[in-house]
Amino acid sequence: MQNRGGLTISEGYGLHVEFHIQMGYGRKRCPSGEVAPASHLCAAYTVDFKDRPTYTCELLSTESSCMARAGAWLLDSGIQQNSGGVSRYRRTDIAENLPVSTEITGYVVSALCYLFEQSGDQRYLEGAKRGADFLIDQAWDRALSSMPFELSPGGRYSYFFDTGIIARSLLFLYRLNPSERYLSAARDLGSAMERDFGSMSGAYHPIVLLPCKSPAPYETWWSKMPGAFQLKAALAWHELGTVTGEARFSALYEQLLSRSLRQYRETLDIERDEIRKMDRLHAWAYFLEGLQPVASRPEIAKLLEEALAEGETLREAIAPRFLRSDVCAQLLRVKLLGGGTPAPGEIERIEAFQYPEGDPVLAGGFAFGLRDGALTPHVNPVSTAFCLQALSFAGQAAGNGLDHANWRSLV
Repeated sequence: MQNRGGLTISEGYGLHVEFHIQMGYGRKRCPSGEVAPASHLCAAYTVDFKDRPTYTCELLSTESSCMARAGAWLLDSGIQQNSGGVSRYRRTDIAENLPVSTEITGYVVSALCYLFEQSGDQRYLEGAKRGADFLIDQAWDRALSSMPFELSPGGRYSYFFDTGIIARSLLFLYRLNPSERYLSAARDLGSAMERDFGSMSGAYHPIVLLPCKSPAPYETWWSKMPGAFQLKAALAWHELGTVTGEARFSALYEQLLSRSLRQYRETLDIERDEIRKMDRLHAWAYFLEGLQPVASRPEIAKLLEEALAEGETLREAIAPRFLRSDVCAQLLRVKLLGGGTPAPGEIERIEAFQYPEGDPVLAGGFAFGLRDGALTPHVNPVSTAFCLQALSFAGQAAGNGLDHANWRSLV
């Protein structure tokens, strides 16, 4: 070990050695070694070792440190079980994880794929594969060609939205590890979305009961009625159309896009309770995310700008009483993908939801939200996935390294 300029450097003969420093993560590499994206760097140092080549030590930004701690929580806290399935969230008040959810597992597969894409750390790829194996081999009901909400007896229903999120996670993994197994499973899921959830009106039922696949009665809660938020799940159709060349998938996305553009105002307007509109903002942001493949169309670009501003204004009005971390992250991601910049304090607000070092079951995870200034008792994998990516996008955008067209990586 050597210490130069306050940095502890681990010597080694390999091309790529990683080590912790106070600001985040550093990398030492030979000129031929893989380097971090330039947009993540906040400083660089040259370290000379006697009788050895000169190495460049690069310090990654605070955003990357948050990402690494969040990634460690997803892999090591127990939120992902040995089966590969992921619990819905951790309850801090009773020190228990909730049952495994197929949707949440899909989100975490996508988050781990993103972390691997950004870092090259094989642990993330292996974690993503474990989650995908669980979804394909254990969760998918082959007899029904359906994806249940949970594997427990109480999970005998299936969500349109969840099915799309899971399909997208397998497509993300397929891009990184092109196994026909992942593409075939994603295609089956995309087909199930059309076959099992369609209605005579052209809307898609949010939930069907299993095994009969009859639609569940609609409720006023945002996820239990058709809505523009479903366009986020329909991104799976858009991606499948591109990857498989099957025009029917692309057409399905365009059809739901047209319907969503006619009805998206209902997402917020139908809710009369001001506090519960924070939950509706979560769905509102899903709609904005679902627009990303067509964001260059002039009418969509204008809608995105106006709807983002409306969402941010409503969030700030409700925030003193109730604030969701995922909403903060979602709106920031949409803003950054559109070429915007974070507002003062916006990044720090998201970082404040992350649990500090200490309890290994909590450290690095992101809390679901704040009610009247106090953290809710939930450490949430989806909140963690959205927040780590929002911070990563912010770091890339600060260095002009964010690919605004790369919506496919959106978790």
